[in-house]
Parts: sequence; C-alpha cells; structure tokens
Amino acid sequence: MKTITTFAILILIASMILGGMTSNVYAQEDPTILLKITKHTQEQIYSQISTDASDKVNRLYEEATQKVNALEEALRSDDISSAKKYFLSAMKIFTEISKQLTTSDTTHQVETISVRIDVPSNILQRLQGHVNNLKIITERHNALIDFSELDELFTKAKQQISDHQFSSALETLHEIKETITEIKKELREKTSKQESYRAKEYANRYLEQLDRLIENAKQHGVSDKIIKELETAKKNLSLADNPSEIIEEIRKIKSIKDQFELTKNDKLESRVLQIEKTLSRLSQVDRADQNDLADARDLLQSIKHHLNKGEFDAAKELLRNLKNQLQEIKNSL
Repeated sequence: MKTITTFAILILIASMILGGMTSNVYAQEDPTILLKITKHTQEQIYSQISTDASDKVNRLYEEATQKVNALEEALRSDDISSAKKYFLSAMKIFTEISKQLTTSDTTHQVETISVRIDVPSNILQRLQGHVNNLKIITERHNALIDFSELDELFTKAKQQISDHQFSSALETLHEIKETITEIKKELREKTSKQESYRAKEYANRYLEQLDRLIENAKQHGVSDKIIKELETAKKNLSLADNPSEIIEEIRKIKSIKDQFELTKNDKLESRVLQIEKTLSRLSQVDRADQNDLADARDLLQSIKHHLNKGEFDAAKELLRNLKNQLQEIKNSL
C-alpha cells in the first residue's frame, strides 16, 4: 500500500491551525475549517483503505467517523471548545490508521477457486461496508453518482455465492473492486470542484467584510497608502481561483491589518461570517419557517449597515439578538 502523502500534508495543516500558525488567517475567521479539514482527511484516508483492510483499521475508521459527526454537531451548536476536542480526537485516530496502513503487508493476496464459502462472503461483506461509506460521503457532498450498476453486481455476487459458484463470484468481486475504484475517482473530481466553489464563496463573504474595513478606514482618516494596499489586496483576492490562492491572499490581508493596527473589529466581523454561514445552512432546510428566515436576513443586513457606518455597539447588540433568533429556528426544526 502506498504511502499516504496527502494525509501527511493534512495532518501538518491541522497542527498548524491548532498551533496558531494559520489561526489568524482562517480558523478563527471560520471555525468550520476544522470540519472541512477533518472531512477531507476522512475522505483521503478512506480512499487509501483497501477493500481487504484489517478489522482493526475498519474499527478505527468507524470510531473516527463518530468523532467527525460529533464535531459537526458541536459546530452546529456553536460549541467551539468541544469541536476542537472532537477534531483532535478524530485526527489522532486518522494518524493511527495511517500508521496501520503504511506498516501493513502490501502484498496482494491471490484468491483461488478452491476458497471456502465464507471467504468470498467475507470479502463481499467488507466491500458492502466500503460502498456504504462511499454512499454516505457522496450524499454529504450532494454528488450525483450512479450506484445502480454496483448494486446489481452485489446482487449478482450474492447469488453466485449462494449457488456455490465460487469462481464466478470471485470474478464478480474483482469487477466490484474495479467499479469502486472508478467511483472513488469520480467522487474525488466532484468534491475537488465543490471545495473550489466553497473557497470562492468564503472569499466573496470576506470581500464584503473587506469593503467595510476600507470604508471605515477612510472615515477614520487612515492614510491613502494603507487604503491603496487594502484595495490592491481586495483586487487580488477577487481574482484568486483555488483554495490555496484564496488562503494566501487572506493571509496577506491579515498581515496588512496587523501591521497597521486595523484589527479592532475582527472578532465582530468573524461573528458576522459565522452567523451568515449558519443562516445559509438553515435556509437549505425545508422545514425551516421562511418568514423567520426572512426576518433573520433583514436583521443581518441591519448589522452590516451598522458596521458600514462604524456603529459597532449597535451591531453587537443586534448580533446577540440574531444569534438568539437563529437558535430558536434551530430548536423548532
């Protein structure tokens, strides 16, 4: 089994975020970056797990999945402290899985026609669990992937095993493995496009925040040199296309803000970004009351209006009201 280079990179990114190297760039701005990293790591690990992986690896993966789900729930509840703990727990388990995978025997076990009935049955069971996880990831990303052919192959393999046609069953199992490989490739391509879209969406929200910063800087007599640097940074961010470029441009903007002591209201702006994301998620829930959501959007616009005018105390008060309003919407679901 090949070395999991991508996973090692993700572990490094995670340690940087929790260690503070990039916390001022992204994690504090958007705590859900923890979830994004964890889910992406989960998918990378999953893509490296062989269909013949040991029971220990499969158990560890299930345990890590529970931690990821708990992390997601903590973020929904704005419990950042618990979210960080679940994040660390999940990443610790993924590290252990990585060790198991990289030190395991990499030779492929050849299956023969003379295998006992329970051998192809066990292989089929492991493959089914593999596909079930793949379907969950696919649903999470709203990726349109057709599993009908794969489902038909499983039905065919089950019948062949039942009829003691072990040679044919092993051929079908091999076909299932190849189909799984193709679906994984398709899913990686689609999730990569979605990550680019989400990064661009985040950049657009950050650009709106940057507009307010520039306007406030002008109102408070900040020098033309600083204003020009901010406007150049805004232009560069608007042109950035992929996640790495967007993170790099946001890092530069943070550096400018730190250098010229323009970070006074960063915490307030970060709360606006978080609440805006929460409102966006709730808007996608069919059961959410549309009138309540419309009121919340109006309140969010009022908050931004106060921020544009530099009326930060008024914005804080409305933010508290909006947070309570969103919690009531959550509780009603």
